[in-house]
Amino acid sequence: MSKTSLRKATFYPSLTLLGGMTILALENSEFLLKITSTIHEFLMNEFSWLYALSAFALVLVAAGTMFSPIAKLRIGGESAKPILTRWQWCSITLCSSVAIGLLFFAAAEPIFFMSAPPLTLGAKAFSTESGVNGIASLYMHWSFTTYAIYTVPALMFAIAHYNLGMKFSISSAMTAALPIKMGPVTRQIIDALALIALVAGMVASLGTGAMMLGGGINRLFGVEVTDSLIGALCMIVMLASALSAATGLLKGIRILSSWNARALVFMAALVLIFGPTSFIANGGIDALGRYLSGFVKNSLNTGTINGNGWPRAWTLFFWANWFAWAPVTSMFLGKISRGYTVREFLLFNFLLPASFVLVWCATFGGLAVFTELNSAHILSQALKNSGPGDVIWVLLEQLPAALLFVALFLCLSLVSYITAADSTIDAISGMCCNSSTSSEINSSPYYIKLIWGAIISIITLVLTVNGGLEALKMISTIGGFIGLLIVMCAAASLVRIICWPTLLPELKGGAILPPLKTPSVRHNDI
Repeated sequence: MSKTSLRKATFYPSLTLLGGMTILALENSEFLLKITSTIHEFLMNEFSWLYALSAFALVLVAAGTMFSPIAKLRIGGESAKPILTRWQWCSITLCSSVAIGLLFFAAAEPIFFMSAPPLTLGAKAFSTESGVNGIASLYMHWSFTTYAIYTVPALMFAIAHYNLGMKFSISSAMTAALPIKMGPVTRQIIDALALIALVAGMVASLGTGAMMLGGGINRLFGVEVTDSLIGALCMIVMLASALSAATGLLKGIRILSSWNARALVFMAALVLIFGPTSFIANGGIDALGRYLSGFVKNSLNTGTINGNGWPRAWTLFFWANWFAWAPVTSMFLGKISRGYTVREFLLFNFLLPASFVLVWCATFGGLAVFTELNSAHILSQALKNSGPGDVIWVLLEQLPAALLFVALFLCLSLVSYITAADSTIDAISGMCCNSSTSSEINSSPYYIKLIWGAIISIITLVLTVNGGLEALKMISTIGGFIGLLIVMCAAASLVRIICWPTLLPELKGGAILPPLKTPSVRHNDI
């Protein structure tokens, strides 16, 4: 039986700083937003090139690893048995990264581009051309680059944790193959920084998502969207997520993710059948061509030199968010991969989920463009009057059996957020605890998971009602710079292992470990 203990240098500083930021947001949210916005603008001005170059490099690393000498390496060693079946693994991977944001932005983002198309693309507003460009931008922001940002550090963490026996800490992925020495306290502080960035982003997303869900309830039941309703939704989502995480990987998380993955496929199929199928298919293929042909150009475009603010407002802002979520999310994705090969890891964490996102974006983005072109700009009016969260509900109301589609999408959105949040809470809780068994599936006790679920729900409830979510969004993107540094260290570790597959990283004392396939070796400096 394993024993667990609290990692005080991770738990208490993160809790204190999050609490302090919440109090400041309550007392003077405008002041906090001003500070965070200033820091965010500084980072974008000075390091736009680093965000762009890093995200692009991670796509190359993820793709290259598929054909590298370590592709056949089994995570955990040759005798390691998988924790999950392939379907369970695939569904959890998909649902832990596809949260409520994609469900709503797949319809709203093309309308942004149709309303105000980037000048550099030369498309007229509300034209078919601007609509197809909008779908291509969805592909850019939500598919392969996004999953590369998650996959590369997740793979390195999996190798470090299961093949090298290193601790359940993101610093393990950073130092596994690099000559970087970290003491226990330093490792815990790095985890605390990653945790703060993630929780800030999670709180902002939960608050925004609750308001979006409130719009669906309003349309379905005619209930007015009040602070009480938003608060209730926040509490329901986080309570369900915490309970799901507390039941463990093989119960709540596995069951909810499996159901949710099937529901996502079913919903996309329904829209394809009852929507403008030919337009969706043709628009999706046209957009795919533009996405692929312009991938390098758009990946490496910062817009800084020519004064084009669009990349910073969109692409680089997305990269900052993904980098903020990546360290903690990658720990969960690495944790559930034991028993599979590196090539299988890349298939289920990079290629398959990104390909599904392409289909989802083509389906809902194509339907949104078709509706905007043929229904007197009702979606752009919804965007202007009520914000991006209202676009999907107006869109679904144009389909046959509209109430049925709204009800299905409302349920899907709720479960999607719960399945994304429960895996995140599981990873956060694991970071706050030491376990005597390094590869234990449930690495933290129930009460830690329930505590974090309560903390996130309370902060969300308070800030949603008092208007402090925008500052938390900025804190998350600022945390994305820290996340970028963490992720790129992990990527450098992975590249070093790829280049020298017959050697393991050096230990603190300078000894060289046997080849990677030996699963019993453990680092002694942790």
